[in-house]
Amino acid sequence: MRQQHWFGMTAKMGTVLSGVFTIVATNMYLIFEHRYIRNNNCTDSHLQNKSASVLISQFIICWAFNMVFFLSFITLIISCFLLYSVYAQIHRGLVTYIIWILFYEAVNIIVQIFTNNDSVIEEVRVVRWFGLMSRIFMHCFWIFYVISYAHTIYKSKSPGNIISYNRRISTGNGEFLRRKSKIINFTRHYHG
Repeated sequence: MRQQHWFGMTAKMGTVLSGVFTIVATNMYLIFEHRYIRNNNCTDSHLQNKSASVLISQFIICWAFNMVFFLSFITLIISCFLLYSVYAQIHRGLVTYIIWILFYEAVNIIVQIFTNNDSVIEEVRVVRWFGLMSRIFMHCFWIFYVISYAHTIYKSKSPGNIISYNRRISTGNGEFLRRKSKIINFTRHYHG
């Protein structure tokens, strides 16, 4: 069975690169965003008379770094599990990665909306949004490979599929097997 190539990569190679990209991008995100999501004003003591939406936004702003750090730590673990799933051909690991990345980026968009306040310089806000959108675009690109490889693994593990059996196929014409059986029969007669 001939493997398809997209942009010069097989689905397996693209899936491995997806895991590596996520690990690198998550580390870079934590390093560069640390300053902007950690230094938020959370000392407002008059929260008793505020509406629910103001309380929720204040909670997200105050706990943004802790949420992002925790989700990034889980993302690193899931990315390592993705790499293991490629090695062990576990399609559930690839599906877990896809679902988690969608959730992770949705939370990052919410955090970005709430932490991009007026105290941040406009150029910095633009760069932060550009970085987030670039990472989301790249995740969408790599998820295509992960979905393709998960489908390939799932199909190969389906019952009755010939691809799932590990069998050796001789490239010769059968002459080797006839010679091997003659040698085995000869050694039996010689020793017997």
